[in-house]
Formats: sequence, C-alpha cells, structure tokens
Amino acid sequence: MVRKLFLTLAAAASALAISGAAWADITVLVPSGSEGDGLRAAAADYAKMKGTKVETVQAPYANVFEQGANAGATKSGVFDIVLMDDPWIPFFAENGHLEDLTPFFKNAGLEGPDNDFLSKSLAICRNPYNSGPYVCLPYVGNAQMFFYDAAKYKEAGVEAPKTWDDVLKASKALTEGGGGRYFGYVFRGGQGNPVVADFMPIFWSYGADLFNADRSKVTIDTPEGAAAMKTFMALRDVSPKGVESYNANEVGTALAAGTSASSINWPNWVATFEDPSQSKMVGKISYSPIPAGTKPGSSEIGHWTMGIMSASKNKQEAFDFMLWATSPEQIKISAERGNPPVRASVFTDPELTKQEKFRHYPVLMEAIQASTPRPRHPKWPEIENAFGIELSKAVAGTITPEEALKNSQTAVEQITGLK
Repeated sequence: MVRKLFLTLAAAASALAISGAAWADITVLVPSGSEGDGLRAAAADYAKMKGTKVETVQAPYANVFEQGANAGATKSGVFDIVLMDDPWIPFFAENGHLEDLTPFFKNAGLEGPDNDFLSKSLAICRNPYNSGPYVCLPYVGNAQMFFYDAAKYKEAGVEAPKTWDDVLKASKALTEGGGGRYFGYVFRGGQGNPVVADFMPIFWSYGADLFNADRSKVTIDTPEGAAAMKTFMALRDVSPKGVESYNANEVGTALAAGTSASSINWPNWVATFEDPSQSKMVGKISYSPIPAGTKPGSSEIGHWTMGIMSASKNKQEAFDFMLWATSPEQIKISAERGNPPVRASVFTDPELTKQEKFRHYPVLMEAIQASTPRPRHPKWPEIENAFGIELSKAVAGTITPEEALKNSQTAVEQITGLK
C-alpha cells in the first residue's frame, strides 16, 4: 500500500518546475478546496508584507499525502511546509519526515504555542498525541457536528436530539412519511475515508475503538462495536437508497435540497447551507454536538495542520511563516474566508459571532473540545481504507454487519502485525 502512495521524485519535481516553485523562498504543499485556498491567500498577503516569496503547490487530498510522503522518503526538500490532515501526522513524524518545532520556539523566546489555541487543536499537533514535541501548528479547526432540520424533527416528536435513539425515532417517522422522496437521515457510505469518518462518532458513542489504550491490540470486533453497527445499519435503513456510494457532495446536496433531515457533517458545509443560491434550507438547519449512545457523543476531529519537512533547506523561514499564519489576526482572516478557526479568541469574536453565517461557532468550539482523534498510527491511511471497504460492503448489504466487523478486525491485524 505504502509503495503505491509514493510518486516518483521526477513527477514531483516536474510539478514544482511548472508552478515556478523552484525559485520560491518557501514552498508549501496544500490541498484543493477551501483549506488550501485560505493558506494560498495568506501566502500572497505574507509575500506582500514581508518580501518573502511563498509558493503554493495545490493538489487533491490523496495527492497531498502522496507527494508529501514521496518528498519525505527521498529527502528531496522540494516542500518546506505541508498542510496536512491531522491523522497523517504519525506517518510523517514516525518516519522522520517532520521537524521538531521545539528549537524554533526557543529561538523565538517562546515555550510553545500560546494558550489561545484550543487545547484539542494543540494536542493533535504533538507526536505522540498530546505528550510529545510539537511537530505541527493547527490552521483549520474542523470537527464534526450533528446537522438537523429542527422543524422536521419537532414534527416527528423530537425537540433536540441528544441520543442516537432520538435520531432514530425522528428519522424513522420522517422516512416512513416521506413516500420514498424524503428521508430522516443521510450519510457518506462510500468506501475508505467517507464511510469511516461517518461511522467513527457512532463507534465511539458506544464505547468502541479500533485499538486498546496502548495501541497493542485491535479491538474492532467487540460487543461495543456490534452495538455501534446495529445503530449504523438502522440509520442506513432510514437513508436514501444507494447511500453506500455517497460522498460529501451527495450528502451536502440532500441536506441543502431539503430531501434529508439530518446527518453528521463538517463545518465547511455551513456556508453552503446558509447560501440562498445553493440551498433551500437557509436558516432552517440546526447544529448540535454528536448524539450519545451508551457513552457521550464525540466528534471526529479533522484539523488541517502545518508541519516543516525535515529535508527543508528553509526551516527558519518556514517557521516564521507558520507562526505568522496561525496568529490570532491571521486565523480571524482565515475564518472570514470560510475556514473554521483554532483559537478561542476567534470563536468568540463579537464581530464574527453576530453574523448569521457564524451562528454555529459555539457548537463547533464545543465539538472540537469534546472531539476524538482518529487512531494515531503511522499506517492509518491503510487501516482506514481496509476498514472502510468492509463498512461500505455492510451498508450495501453484500456482507453482514458481523462479517464486516470480523473482516475488519482481521485486516487491521494484518496491516499492523497486532492481534
């Protein structure tokens, strides 16, 4: 799997040459989408202010990992900074691809990141999680929330969903009355990351997890896992047909069109749902924390973080840019451009919170602080893919939920070498 993820150095170098990045003072690899667009805009601002040329190379999600992994393995130095999804941090850090930021903070007269950053936002930037040195700084504060049509839920007898039983009660009633055109729930059921991301909060809310506390044993096929799967299959039954192939756009379209009442979703979709040119549900969708199962609900955290590549030849310049880009002033500008913040001062800034498009900020800040990271394992991309294949098959009905858990347990044991 890892071999497949690596691109050739020639391909990466070619991409840089085409973009002109070879002549940059700092080169930053960013994902396509709002997260990368925000940092690209910040890079342009920084260049004007500081006279430092910051070149950004933008690529689709999977290609960011591939290009970053290749650059780390070959020690090419083609990227100084990678804007990475937080579950990638163990892979990059434990393979020696990321620079320890401790000396840079010391040189700047700082002990580390300031305490305006949310604690969970900082915890994921350390490797090992919440205890090791900082190897990244947080930039985009993603964490899942529960999105629901409050009026429809009220019609179904649920004022505000606190538990998955509440969600199922409302969703069953709405689907049964929907005549095959309206559904109580919708989720991403596509293989790999989509279905795993939508299943993990349910998995956790029943006390399940992929590994035990010290990451020495795989714990997917358990009674807790079975309880979570039972709820997940019940949610499938009140979702649109074909949900096993759904990804973010299909879920977003269903909610924006008002054909599904609820879903776990990410904060970058709020702008779409509150835009009258894209949504029939402006002002109608409510946001709440993840519902509880047998345990309190917990969001999957999905921050985008910046790390300095260990082969970079411009490490101090890279750190200076990262420190500037994650300052309170710049995180506020990033928020205004559509990226969720990582600082308490921005989440509570009255200039933002008085605006309707930021009304979800109190819920999102709570969700981040109650969030759970995906398993911190250097082989997480492989683990997620294997788990997601089995989950999606269960959603499609080609295997049973019991088989999905058993197959996932075996696959992850083989990937990790654990039992």
